[in-house]
Amino acid sequence: MTKPALLLSFALLPLLASCAPLASLLAARDADGPAPRTSGPLTVGQTWTVSGQLEGSPVTATVAVPDLVSVSGGTATVGGLDQADAFSRGRPGFAVATYDGDRRVLNFEWIGNSGERYTCRLDTLLSLPYTGRLTRLQGTNVATGSCQATVSQP
Repeated sequence: MTKPALLLSFALLPLLASCAPLASLLAARDADGPAPRTSGPLTVGQTWTVSGQLEGSPVTATVAVPDLVSVSGGTATVGGLDQADAFSRGRPGFAVATYDGDRRVLNFEWIGNSGERYTCRLDTLLSLPYTGRLTRLQGTNVATGSCQATVSQP
């Protein structure tokens, strides 16, 4: 090897060594697989417990996050057409979580056993459990109270 080539290889050696940390970080990420999809506080695979009080009675729902899809106004666990269908039919047990990243608002909506519709609106997402406003719509009757939501299964 000529003297200029030898000097060039020594000069490039620090550059080659600087790639090692990046390569090890990428290798660790590849070994663990891709991270689950997230939108704000929602992460695919989570289960949330939402609870509150309405007219002195406890209200509780469990909302799973099997997937996150883009919908009008944010991201949701269920597509917009499926939501519209379930809520128009009043399908008991149906639940959806939506996150509006522009407004930083998390909503949990579900249908109770008698077809009543519940909404827990959380607009202060500072620390768990999140607290917000609970609304129940049953026919033309509306009741409001407070609610809280927390991750029950990360």
